[in-house]
Amino acid sequence: MVDYNSKEWLRTIFSLHRGDTARKLGPTMFGMLLYCTAVAYFIIEHVHPGPDSDLKNIAIMHSLLGFVISMLLVFRTNTAYDRWWEGRKAWGSLTNNSRNLAIKLVHILSESEQDDRQFFRAMIPNYAYALKNHLHSDFCPDEWEACPGLTRLVRCQTGTSPTRWP
Repeated sequence: MVDYNSKEWLRTIFSLHRGDTARKLGPTMFGMLLYCTAVAYFIIEHVHPGPDSDLKNIAIMHSLLGFVISMLLVFRTNTAYDRWWEGRKAWGSLTNNSRNLAIKLVHILSESEQDDRQFFRAMIPNYAYALKNHLHSDFCPDEWEACPGLTRLVRCQTGTSPTRWP
């Protein structure tokens, strides 16, 4: 995932050459620019199209292509917004379910079970952090709150998830 600071938009504009898309498409687009320039020069200088030529209708073709490309962009934007909205709903559901679990545990656990209360008080928010780190393919135990039941977190053999050590 790319971290983006919306307040530093000027740097983002000038760092476009570092992106994969610009790097892969740059040579092809430059080649197309040279090709189109050569074709336009040949037609203007050597063919000399007349006033009744079909080349006068090129503007209509560009308008139609612009319309098609704008429709494709609209559909891509709608799809991206739908994915963002779905993620927002899932995160809201996680927040509500975590809150409901905490409320139910307050009533289920008796006052004498302080160790269990402290455990769940730390682990319910830790689940959200662990989920975020899992989705980012990251391992950041520094964000987690210390839990009475877990004394030490170490990496598994795969190096991606923690294991419990007494």
